[in-house]
Amino acid sequence: MSWRTIVKWTAIVVGACALLLLVFGSAILEYFVERGVAPYLGDKPAYTHKAGRTLDFRVEMDDGIELETEVFLPEGEGPWPTVLVRDAYSFNKYLFCHPLVRYGYACVHQDVRGRFGSEGKWRPFVNEAKDGKGTLDWLVDQDWQDGNIAMIGFSYLAVSQWAVADRLPPEVKTIIPMLGHGDVYDIVYRGGHFAQGVTGLWSTELFMPASERDTAAEIWESQVVPARPALDVDPALFGAAWPDYRNFISHPLRNDAYWQSAEYEQMRTAHRTIDVPVLWVAGWHDFFLQGTLERFGELPTRAQSTLLIQPGEHGGQTGDLPVENQSVQYFRSSLAWLDHHLRGKPLPNYLSPGILYYRNGVDRWKKSATWPPVSKAVTLQLAQLDKASTCAGVLATEGTATTQQLAASFTYNPASPAPTVGGAYMLNASVAPPAVASQGTAACQRSDVLSFISAPSVTPQRLAGPINVTLDVSSDAEDTAFFVRVSEIFEDGRILNIRDDILALSARNGDAVETGYEPDTRIVLKISMIPIDWTLAAGSRIRLDISSSNAPAFAPHFNRAGLWSAQAEPVVATQTIYGGTLELPAIANVR
Repeated sequence: MSWRTIVKWTAIVVGACALLLLVFGSAILEYFVERGVAPYLGDKPAYTHKAGRTLDFRVEMDDGIELETEVFLPEGEGPWPTVLVRDAYSFNKYLFCHPLVRYGYACVHQDVRGRFGSEGKWRPFVNEAKDGKGTLDWLVDQDWQDGNIAMIGFSYLAVSQWAVADRLPPEVKTIIPMLGHGDVYDIVYRGGHFAQGVTGLWSTELFMPASERDTAAEIWESQVVPARPALDVDPALFGAAWPDYRNFISHPLRNDAYWQSAEYEQMRTAHRTIDVPVLWVAGWHDFFLQGTLERFGELPTRAQSTLLIQPGEHGGQTGDLPVENQSVQYFRSSLAWLDHHLRGKPLPNYLSPGILYYRNGVDRWKKSATWPPVSKAVTLQLAQLDKASTCAGVLATEGTATTQQLAASFTYNPASPAPTVGGAYMLNASVAPPAVASQGTAACQRSDVLSFISAPSVTPQRLAGPINVTLDVSSDAEDTAFFVRVSEIFEDGRILNIRDDILALSARNGDAVETGYEPDTRIVLKISMIPIDWTLAAGSRIRLDISSSNAPAFAPHFNRAGLWSAQAEPVVATQTIYGGTLELPAIANVR
């Protein structure tokens, strides 16, 4: 289920709850809320407590701004171990506070600055360090908390935890960030491209009234995505998010002064000085994954922390990937983690420090001290390039490809980009297929997509780590992009995408600086995809697709140099592939 669907139905739940409370009282309300949130929590232990009082506060920050804060207490005498949820969406009180209070935790839910009941100007991300610290300073003085505090939450709520990771008071014993880290740039750009399917859609939908959220994605597709230049889009579509959205699309380079501001730098590095254990929940097809893997290894408390990598994308959908093994679930795991670090109960063995991860393709979980395991690079060469436009290109094992072969060319028209078929950088599954999507044969029907296919695997083959693609290319444009997708073709004809990625020529030496390109110059591009753990079935083949676009996940490259968001007219480009390789991280033991 997509996050937009969760927001929609949560709004319906909230409205219904208010009516039920007015008409029937708290018993009916409790029943309704329990049924409403149960599908998102999965299998959970029986409740141990009843809900007690709810306290309402206006917590004042250093500058006088007051933040709407609700405290949910268990029935009985405190003080209680306490969990803080700082929320940009309001509904997370139902996903976290409602159940946690029934396990004997006080739960504090706060609307972040400028959102819902809280005062102040909404600035995505930039106020969370100072406001989070102010809230924690207030919290430790409350007599209903027992000196054992944790933080929890998904996505933005995870970023807000990392924003205070370098300034936690001693009472905070752990944090549980889910699907999020502290580097905002990494969710706005990828390979020099604006991730409009994430940041653009999020910025548009965020301020839509609940009654209009059914049409928010349609408005984004019909009014925001086609805006040319992108900077000329109607600011009213973004509400209070417009100033920051404008900054997002105006600063594509990582080393731009905008991204190097004190607020962004602090969030980006705060994890390096955290002094408490972390239960960090990630997703194999979430756009936060690569940054999470990198940062988990940098934690000073790495030896006391656990990384849980679950199947699915940012909204939790697993798409067409069969996932039956539900032995590990985020809420039950979070509760066990809280019980250990706030109450001193034994920690289940499966949550002991290390990496607990789902293995895509074999439907089972594995625990290890590190990930990925040691792999052997298996290199496949692009062959029969002249047949790739009809899906007859070949991924040949080393030494079997013909040394002399014709180059392959295709015409890339930004006005008619190749459509998004899954992948991690699409926030709303109602706009494009979910991360792991069945592709059919659509790629073979487009002249601007080249496809290369391997021989069938004799036995199952596990891949674990980054998949690397090297392309020998040229373009007649002054700047352009190349997009790659790796998929599994099963014996029965099903095709599931494993990983995809995109890279602008101007970002080929990294996204911190812009690298110039002389049209028709032959260069080598190296694309390292987000790491994955995926087991190919016996008899399956690998397919590599090469094109220059992936819309609407990424804003189509206009084949022009300079600031993309200021460009009004696209240019058609001729792209040429002379050769290349696909490097797979093969693991000898598939068990």
